Amino acid sequence: MTEANHQYSRSNPFMASIKQRYVLCKPASSKSTQHIVLDLEGSGITYNVGDSIAIFPKNDPDLIEMTLKAMKATGQETVLDKHAEHQWNLREFLTSKANISEVSKKLLSEIGFREKNVERKSFIQSLFEESRKEDLKDYLEKHHLWDILQAHPDVWFPYQELCNLLMPLLPRFYSIASSQREVGNEIHLTVAYLKYKSNGYERRGVCTHYLCHLAPMHESSVGIYIQPNHSFTLPADPNIPIIMVGPGTGVAPFRAFMQERIASGSPGKNWLFFGERHSASDYFYQDFWDSLTAQGKLRINVAFSRDQDYKIYVQHRMLEHGKELFEWLQHGAFFYVCGDAKQMARDVEAALLQIIQEHGKMTEADAKLYLKKMRTDKRYLRDIY
Repeated sequence: MTEANHQYSRSNPFMASIKQRYVLCKPASSKSTQHIVLDLEGSGITYNVGDSIAIFPKNDPDLIEMTLKAMKATGQETVLDKHAEHQWNLREFLTSKANISEVSKKLLSEIGFREKNVERKSFIQSLFEESRKEDLKDYLEKHHLWDILQAHPDVWFPYQELCNLLMPLLPRFYSIASSQREVGNEIHLTVAYLKYKSNGYERRGVCTHYLCHLAPMHESSVGIYIQPNHSFTLPADPNIPIIMVGPGTGVAPFRAFMQERIASGSPGKNWLFFGERHSASDYFYQDFWDSLTAQGKLRINVAFSRDQDYKIYVQHRMLEHGKELFEWLQHGAFFYVCGDAKQMARDVEAALLQIIQEHGKMTEADAKLYLKKMRTDKRYLRDIY
């Protein structure tokens, strides 16, 4: 890590500017995934492919207004940040320092303790019963600070006390979608804009809304630092073939991998499995992939889940090409997975095990040992979230 990288951290981020921002999806898409270019000019920051970037978001002004109203505050009140021992006016504190889109169990319990209305008090207290852990989790997930406070209008906290009970607004981490060899003093990101409804209200992802809509262009206002990922990077030997599985925004580090391999003249073979909803509207970076395949530098198999009556995902494409995929593994290929940990990563691993078992003519136990050895040899690498 360079000296400049050491200089920037969670307590001292570099203030980058957004140089470019555009939607990767076509108008017919049900999504709004964006390509964002951050300017590192003057920072001295360096990064490697596979690294992540930490972004410090700011809360939505609309959300802040609703929170101030629910707190019965103007925003001009002075509060102390207990973590940094620094004074802020309340509006600034709620903008940059406080997590107002999530409420801790501790704060909800305190609201229940102070609630005088018997029915409302009983409801909150019931959520903390041993048998209702899932209900409590569900309730907290569906509410922001403002609508929980609004649901308990007679409960009031001194502003400092309430601020002390709020969780901090933490940085969010994104896989870097560029190689510095190719883009120089820039960092490219692939950001899926998050928007959803809960408790009858439209919510937005804190950092995705900030990056995609709130942060001004060409102003040094986006706090960042590099989070190295030494365990998710290209093989040291440029001749080694790589297989990359990256549906949706999981494709980000593989764009970086390919930029790096092209820029460094790596002769190793490259195979990408990419998946999204519709080929016509959600084929991220298609021109780049098409150009590489035309040059014989990339093999790509795509899975567009909603382009037919039945769902096709990346793991189905892997199974279709299982024989060749196993041959690549036998020739020492590194296998990478990036994206959703909840479902996709498990489905991809199940397909990989099936391929090893079937095409390696192994028992299930032997296939698991084969995959375990790949892990040990650092040839099966995952960046999942």
